[in-house]
Amino acid sequence: MATIRKLPNGKFRADIRKNYTFIQAKTFVSKKEAELWAAEIDTKIDELLALPKSKISTLTPEDVEAWGGRELFLKLGIELEFITFNDLADEYISKWKKKDANQIPRALYWKDVFKDKPIKAISPADIRKAVDAYADGKVLKGHGLGQSRPINKQRSSNTVLRQKAVLSSIFKYAIKRGYLKENPVEVVAIDAEPNEIERFLDDKEREKLLAECKVSTWNKLYLLVIMAITTGMRKSEIMNLRWNEIDFEKGLAKLATTKNGSRRINPIPALALDELKKHRETGNNLIFGAPNYPDQPFHFRVQWDKALKRANIKNFRFHDLRHTAASYLVMNGASLHETAEILGHKSTQTTKRYAHLSTDHKSALTERVMDKVFGN
Repeated sequence: MATIRKLPNGKFRADIRKNYTFIQAKTFVSKKEAELWAAEIDTKIDELLALPKSKISTLTPEDVEAWGGRELFLKLGIELEFITFNDLADEYISKWKKKDANQIPRALYWKDVFKDKPIKAISPADIRKAVDAYADGKVLKGHGLGQSRPINKQRSSNTVLRQKAVLSSIFKYAIKRGYLKENPVEVVAIDAEPNEIERFLDDKEREKLLAECKVSTWNKLYLLVIMAITTGMRKSEIMNLRWNEIDFEKGLAKLATTKNGSRRINPIPALALDELKKHRETGNNLIFGAPNYPDQPFHFRVQWDKALKRANIKNFRFHDLRHTAASYLVMNGASLHETAEILGHKSTQTTKRYAHLSTDHKSALTERVMDKVFGN
């Protein structure tokens, strides 16, 4: 309710109160101006008090400013709750139970970008700007435990896509929790082509690499590489594998949680199983645990890089051992469906990148057989 009073200087002051709480005041030259302003503010307050809670919960900080500001809401006893990106990211990270080791660092990156900004105030334009800034950054390389350093190499479009996917997952979590109605990341497109060229070891490279792994200062590097090549398991799946998850009689690894969030039984060929038996332990310790911290995966980057260098193998990542496994399977007669089953792909769409290897191999086989049949 508004009260209009004349001041000693001849001007008119309009005081707005609601439920005996002072809301706002303003001074005017004429009484008519004061009455018009007071009526406008009273109407806005009545409209604001009539808003249902469901509508109030969707207001952004910009909406609140348009209604008169956060202070007005507080004076009217209307509670506002703005979830900041920091709080959202912390909650998301605390709920993350899957074994993809890269998810948390990527979430922390976005946490550092958006910080205490309310999630309702983060627009697609903000995300586009942040994604572009990430794309313009340099690749980070491991530089000691828990540290990294930039190298003179531009981030690939696929790296940007993976980083953006984590941000989208965080906002999807917000929608699931009822904090948001829409995902602002979904409308931000990235021009990127899937990486269809996969690096895998040829026979000579494989022999050289395994020979160097055998003489590594870490006595389990050979076992690790053999398991990666023969099983096709992801690095995170192998490094989080425990002794009690190995069925030595049936030659199986029971993966409780995978990147896709589902359980999987992965066969272990005799070659890898025999090597695994040489290191066999009882209990539930990690197979590739750190010597002083057996419940944490061992950081083998130094030993891996040295083995690659001594074997003179270039442009090859540890993840390419998984591509190597898939390539060997396809080139030796496994169907794309069978390969997808072994690798743990949810569909054969991902596995289709290896289709050309199957075709090339069959073409070469046909040529060899027919040459022999017709005596050419």
